[in-house]
Amino acid sequence: GTENVLRACCEQSIPYLLYTSSIAAVGPNTSCEPMLRGNEDTEYSGEVELPYGKTKAMAEKMVLEANGKKLSNGGKLRTCILRANTVYGEKAAFLRELYVLAKARNGVLNYLEPETAERNHTYVGNVAWMHVLAARSLQLQPALLAGQVYYCYDDTPSTKGFLLRHQLLSSADPSVRLGSHIPYWKMWLMIQLYRIIRLILAPFWRPQPFLTVPLLNTIVTTFSFKTDKASRHFGYKPLFTWQES
Repeated sequence: GTENVLRACCEQSIPYLLYTSSIAAVGPNTSCEPMLRGNEDTEYSGEVELPYGKTKAMAEKMVLEANGKKLSNGGKLRTCILRANTVYGEKAAFLRELYVLAKARNGVLNYLEPETAERNHTYVGNVAWMHVLAARSLQLQPALLAGQVYYCYDDTPSTKGFLLRHQLLSSADPSVRLGSHIPYWKMWLMIQLYRIIRLILAPFWRPQPFLTVPLLNTIVTTFSFKTDKASRHFGYKPLFTWQES
């Protein structure tokens, strides 16, 4: 899909492309090495494990390689990448699902991440605002933004993901309370048992996996960043404060 978009830009002489990527394009990797408050210049080696992250990494590579490519009218294509992380908002599906699960457990919100895990979350309105500013600045200052990558960020605290989810859900419903930590080994064992059940049922029914080992490894691995690059390059400031978000 990204390849077709780039080809269309060149054939139709569309000079600017702002690509929405994901932090998953960077990691965590197969060895689950943590990244604690890195930035756009942080070296992070290893192969991305999740299929979604792999496709995003491939797309990023194509977008960056296309920067400066010749257009049909003789001009040049300028590309820029924004990496979103966990985006939340009023209609976020993952928050709704967590809320339903918590209410089914008498308001208890259990969690998988270890106490040391840390993640970034960004409010959807601020992600959208960053796109608007970047798209405008890519046209006004192509020499500065072209070929650059930016992480999406705002004033949402960089903290343990389960604490932030609890704060968001309990602010909407005070009856939601934080439960207990689910051990890694228990989830790993459930995944393996579920795989066996799927193999047995395969001739008759193929249920979708509720969780995979690569996804479990991503959840329990610290992967966070701290940056002000968007602020320095195109004057980004969050449109919504943490309190408003």
